[in-house]
Parts: sequence; C-alpha cells; structure tokens
Amino acid sequence: MLTNLLRPWVLARLLSGAAALALVLYGAFVASKVLRFWRVGTSTEGQLALERRAELVAAIVQVALAVAVVNLALTVLTADRLTESIRGAMCAYGVLDASPYGFAALSLSALAAAGCALWVVLHRLDLSLASPALTRRKFAGLFLLAPLLTLDLYATTRWTLDLDMQVVASCCSVGLDAALGAGSAAGAGPHGTSAIVGLVAVLGAALTATWAWRRPGRSAALTAALASALGLAAALPAILWYVAPHAYETPHHLCPFCLLHADVYGIGWPLFGALFGATVAGLGLGLVEAQRGASHDGAAVGALERRLGRAAAIGWLLTLALGAFPVVRFAVVSGGASLFGGPA
Repeated sequence: MLTNLLRPWVLARLLSGAAALALVLYGAFVASKVLRFWRVGTSTEGQLALERRAELVAAIVQVALAVAVVNLALTVLTADRLTESIRGAMCAYGVLDASPYGFAALSLSALAAAGCALWVVLHRLDLSLASPALTRRKFAGLFLLAPLLTLDLYATTRWTLDLDMQVVASCCSVGLDAALGAGSAAGAGPHGTSAIVGLVAVLGAALTATWAWRRPGRSAALTAALASALGLAAALPAILWYVAPHAYETPHHLCPFCLLHADVYGIGWPLFGALFGATVAGLGLGLVEAQRGASHDGAAVGALERRLGRAAAIGWLLTLALGAFPVVRFAVVSGGASLFGGPA
C-alpha cells in the first residue's frame, strides 16, 4: 500500500535504510578496486591514490554503518508509532505481527546492525596498525554487509507496504501472551529457570569480559566472545519470562515490546541497548583476536581488546542492573510477595 509511504516514521525508516545501503554499495565498488590493486608497502602514484580513496570511503561507510545501527531502533520505533493507526495493536508487537514480513524485518535489522558494528571494530583495528595490513579484509567485509543491508531494506519495505491500516491487529496479550501461556496457571512456565540461567550467563559474560579487559589474550578474548553469545541467548528468555512480568506486575504479560512504554519507565530502551552493546563488544573481542596473526601488531590488538573488554563488562553489568530493577521494585512495593504464586 503506497499510501503508507506518507507516514513520517515509515518514510524515515526506508530513506535511512536506502541511504545506508547506497553508501555501502559505493564502498563495495571501491572495495573491488582495493582487492585487485592494493599493494601494501609500495609507493606508486596509483597505490597512494588508492590509499587516499580507501581512507575516504572507509570514513563514509563508517557513517553509513552507524546509521544502520540506528535503523534497528528506528524499526522498533516505527512499529511502536504505527500502533496509533492500526486498531488492536497496543505495542510494536501488534504492528510487526500484522504482516508476515514484520519479524523478519526486525531480525534482519538486528543482524545488519550487529554486522555493521563488528565492521566498525575491524575498521578501528586497521586504523590503529602501523601498516594497513587489514585493509583488504576490511573492504572484503563489505561484500558480506551489502547483501545483508539489501535484505534488511527489502524486508522492511515489504513489511511497511504490506501493512493494512484498516484491519484489526492482534494485541500482544492475545497473540504472544496467549501463545506462551497457553492458559496455564500463574506459576507455570520457565520463570524461575529462565531467571537463574540468565543471571548465571550474564554474570559469566561480565566476568570473562573483565578478564579480557584486565589480561587481554587469546584465551580471554575467545572465552569472552563465547560467553557473550551465550549471555544473549540466555538473557532474552529471562527478560521475556521474568523481567517483563515483574515490570507489568502480572505473571501472564510477557511482551518485551511493552517494556518500551512510559508506564514501565521505558526500561526496555536502555535494557535492550545495553544488551546489544554488550553482545557486540563481546563478539568483537573474538573478531579482533582472530586478526592477531594477520595484523602483526600484538600491542594494537591487546589495546583494542582492553577497550572492548571494558565496554562489554560495563554493558553486561548494566544489563544485569536494568533487568533486576523491576524485580527489586516489585519486591519492595509488594512487601516481598511472589508474583507467580510460589517461590519467585
């Protein structure tokens, strides 16, 4: 439905996605020249011109990739703002669920944002080296990002144009809560298990990231990268099954998108932001460590691993603190009562 393009949030999301893709495609075009003609150590006129062009394009692409990271939040914001136009949609879930392309668009936006952030990590490492030993690898990465950004823009376009503003969408309480709860009792579901697993995984990710921060090296970086991946996998169910119900003060409401609303202090924005940043920084440790041999500069690799380890550790601790806030608040206001009718 082309009339959807008249909606400011839809138009902003599509234009920003198109701009990021256009700049990355231009970067990929320059990358094709870099891969063919780049010769480290030579000082010919052609090599010097290519180095200047590659440096300029890398800066432009870095801006485009930052826009792609912002696009993830813009995808959620677009869905949330469209709830005013689609009857029955109380949060972003209803708008995303109103089209078969909705959650595909969100997933691809998240993957594109993570991929772009990791490219920036590789770019920063290349800039810190005495010689541009990773320039080829950095520009080759654009051939992976360009298709990902293309799929992201395609799925987002199909989702936004597929939305029918005249239909009645399913509310998260009808779709998500009913599907996960399945009419079970308040205490049913993996509430406690998800909380314990999430707590252990997030603490493990924070500790291993601190290890990589204080003593960077192969073992610490790779362990922290693995722990960050596990932390993400465990934190999402914990937020869904344990944090969200405590924020809403009802055991059956499990929607993560409602955490973005002001009635629960908008805690979802900093919570998911910290989770995303911690995960990317942790995975970045593994990416940087994988370049140690090719970079021929252990000092530069160690310095970046320290910064990433510190960022990941802070991110995981923020994730833990923000996730614990609704639980602690409920315990205080309820006088220590259990939300699920048994041991919390």
